[in-house]
Amino acid sequence: MDTTLVTVTLLSLGMAAALSVIVWRMLRDEKQRSDARVAALAVLAARPSATPATRVQTAPAPIAPVKTTAATPIKTTILPSAASTTLFEEHVPESPWKNRLAVMTALGLALASVILFALAANASRSPARAAAGGAATTSTSTPAPAGLELISLRDSRQANALTITGLVRNPSHGVPLERIAVTAYTFDEKGSFLASGRALIDVTALAPGDESPFVVSVPVTDTVARYRIGFRGEDGRVIAHVDKRQGPIAANW
Repeated sequence: MDTTLVTVTLLSLGMAAALSVIVWRMLRDEKQRSDARVAALAVLAARPSATPATRVQTAPAPIAPVKTTAATPIKTTILPSAASTTLFEEHVPESPWKNRLAVMTALGLALASVILFALAANASRSPARAAAGGAATTSTSTPAPAGLELISLRDSRQANALTITGLVRNPSHGVPLERIAVTAYTFDEKGSFLASGRALIDVTALAPGDESPFVVSVPVTDTVARYRIGFRGEDGRVIAHVDKRQGPIAANW
């Protein structure tokens, strides 16, 4: 959660800094363009009117007399210069802040949506994490069930099989067990696997403190240097066992 909030905060600060730089550059460019327009108008206003390079001396044309009467007065109309009216006419540019404000508003809404989405996703994951943490605490606090105790173990060799017999006990502080299977694995002198055999112990339901014999046969014709046994529950999980045999442990174990 802390990492997500820090990441979102850093992204927000970065986007805010980038927007500030963009707005500053836009304002600077707009001011430069405005100054350039003012300078251009000032140059045009100070420039003298163009005069012809050479003048050709020509004789004045005769002026025809104009007959006027007292009844028809002559009217004189002075037209304003088009250049003087358009040169210094103040042009009001359209404000560019409309588009800029729209862009900044869209970016702000997108950033707010990202922040809200990240906070909502983090809040939805928090109950799941709490539940997982509670389940982990419960599983670690619950002690694992005690394994079996191996009381005795013997083996006998036939022509084409190895028969292993033994006795197991469910500890008094254990849990009830049902349909326990014993598996035997055989190996040669080099440690290579030869064959295996599997069988159920004699007592189907083994309560705490109960004992049960077992017999398992491994079909093997090669020389068996050693073997190993293991126990599994009816659900297939491995059941640990503790060697409680009296005296030295057999060499084949």
